[in-house]
Amino acid sequence: MNEERKKVIGLRIKKCRQDNKLSQEELAQKLDMKRSNVANYEAGRVVPPGSALLEMSEIFNVTTDYLLGSTNDSYSKFSLEDNDLKQIQRQRNKLTGKDRERFENMIKMLKLSFLDTENEEGDEFDEEDDL
Repeated sequence: MNEERKKVIGLRIKKCRQDNKLSQEELAQKLDMKRSNVANYEAGRVVPPGSALLEMSEIFNVTTDYLLGSTNDSYSKFSLEDNDLKQIQRQRNKLTGKDRERFENMIKMLKLSFLDTENEEGDEFDEEDDL
């Protein structure tokens, strides 16, 4: 990763932290790490691991893409509630044939998009898991 990108990531983390009125120490405590780690992220010396980026996106209520500098749209975070997941599962059970196959393929693609983050934490998706 180039130095310019690291600086962008650092500046975004710092801005989000300040917008949320958190000190480096407070953010470090929420992330269960040392304050110096946060300082290194903000200075662009170190790129946070995926698991830390995911946690920060949840703390700041922004997307990981925003933190990584891939988009300027910080607050378009998509979130599913338990009721949403139950409704999706009910609808899935009604599908047959090609529609069910397309749906299953979409779910597999979503799983793959999160696989890197999950693997960093030591978890893996189980192909047999339902929604």
